[in-house]
Amino acid sequence: MDELALAEEDLAAHLRMVAGYQGARPGWAYGSVEALMLAEGRWCTPAPWPGGGAPPGTPDRCYPEAAEWAADGALAYVEGWAWAGAPVEHAWCTGADGTALDVTWSRPGRAYLGLPIRAEDAVRLMSETHRPLLHGPRGLPTYLAHVWCRDGIPQGLRVEVGRPVT
Repeated sequence: MDELALAEEDLAAHLRMVAGYQGARPGWAYGSVEALMLAEGRWCTPAPWPGGGAPPGTPDRCYPEAAEWAADGALAYVEGWAWAGAPVEHAWCTGADGTALDVTWSRPGRAYLGLPIRAEDAVRLMSETHRPLLHGPRGLPTYLAHVWCRDGIPQGLRVEVGRPVT
């Protein structure tokens, strides 16, 4: 198995473990954000920043930086987890080819699994809630994440890029 496949398996195994601990919620589409990610998330392929330079974003500001970078509409905003030797809640951008464009990490993660959202919708929702879409303070899910776990992801928000979890 190659390095990417191993990193993706490590990240998926971590999310399955957490989803298993949290269990199902009767009447909910997904019992946890981790379960939602395993069902609806897409793998993005790690790559160095285009052109070989440093990414333009500020470290530790991945959510607003990725939303701002994607806001021109050519890219999707992606929020989920990156694997950097351990799972990290993270946000990045991707184009139609599913390559992770990590605007804040100088070295790309080894694997990226996230929910690609239309950039204009991500910016609007983050402006309304003053939070990322899924990840809140101290690793707790946001209100919007609870709504999506309960009701499913609203039609028209997702962008079909990347590879599904198998």
